[in-house]
Amino acid sequence: MTQTDPRARGTTIGRIGCLVLAAVSIVACSDRNTTNGNESALTDQTRQTVASTSNAHDGQATQVEKPLAGKETSTPPSPASPAETKAAWREGVSLYQRGNYKDASERLRIASAGRPDHAYTFFMLGLSLWKSGQNEEAEKALERAGSLNPSFLKAWIDLARVRMELHDPTRALEAADSALGVDGNSADALHQRGRALADLGRVSEAFDALRKAQAADPENGYIANTLGNQLIRAGRPAEALPLLESARERLPRVPYVRNNLGAAYERTDQIEKAVEEYRAAVEAGDSGGKAASSLARLNAGPPQGIAQGNGKAHGGSIVENPGEDGESDGTLKPMKD
Repeated sequence: MTQTDPRARGTTIGRIGCLVLAAVSIVACSDRNTTNGNESALTDQTRQTVASTSNAHDGQATQVEKPLAGKETSTPPSPASPAETKAAWREGVSLYQRGNYKDASERLRIASAGRPDHAYTFFMLGLSLWKSGQNEEAEKALERAGSLNPSFLKAWIDLARVRMELHDPTRALEAADSALGVDGNSADALHQRGRALADLGRVSEAFDALRKAQAADPENGYIANTLGNQLIRAGRPAEALPLLESARERLPRVPYVRNNLGAAYERTDQIEKAVEEYRAAVEAGDSGGKAASSLARLNAGPPQGIAQGNGKAHGGSIVENPGEDGESDGTLKPMKD
């Protein structure tokens, strides 16, 4: 039997080792190229998703892909990249400023996911959700803004407003008090505190808060309307008149202001002036048809071309609850992206 030279056998083993190492290197390179390609594709897909969301029409729900039957759902996607987050923020603010609150809320959801610790992003998301009628979600976003920045005055004030619209005066009072903890002289915070206390039946405290609010901002027509409304409810319409006339000067096209003033005139036996105010309320929109009903009760027709409502008689003037006491103006302070 022929024996192989040990040096030749060592050479052969060395060649085999080199071939194995080369194969491993090829596979590793192939894996790296595939991974980079997938990451690029995912980034492009995310951009397309963000773009399609920004072009959605008002009132349309975003399409969500359903998982295939029998398969487990995957984990939620990671937040957008910093560049995509910044783009979503800018687009969301622009849509908000144009009054497109539904689409703004969708863009700002993306921005808030990429900025989980940014209070102002959640504040703008909350405003957009509120103004698009999504009050429960708005409450959560504004709560988040306040928890991230406890000194964020407007977040607490608007949270109180949203909770009042959700018929939760107890928690609205908590939010108003949080705002007053930041600025004890804030007219808006005192206003929301007064509204909440009135709904809770704490009338004396409500008047105290509302008078302080008016003293802090005597030009605010919404505060004057709320205080005037509460005076009518307390059976003091003569005291309400100057406040509601002041509110009318500043808010001539707000129907509940004109309706409340009409009620004050009627209860002080100034019927002609009451009819004039009720008609102005109808022309301005008359949410709920209350002014039209008051006109019917007084046997005075609505303005020409305006429908008259249900015409049911009521035992007394209808005073509209000032739930729409004024929204945050949503003024955007200069912000860095």
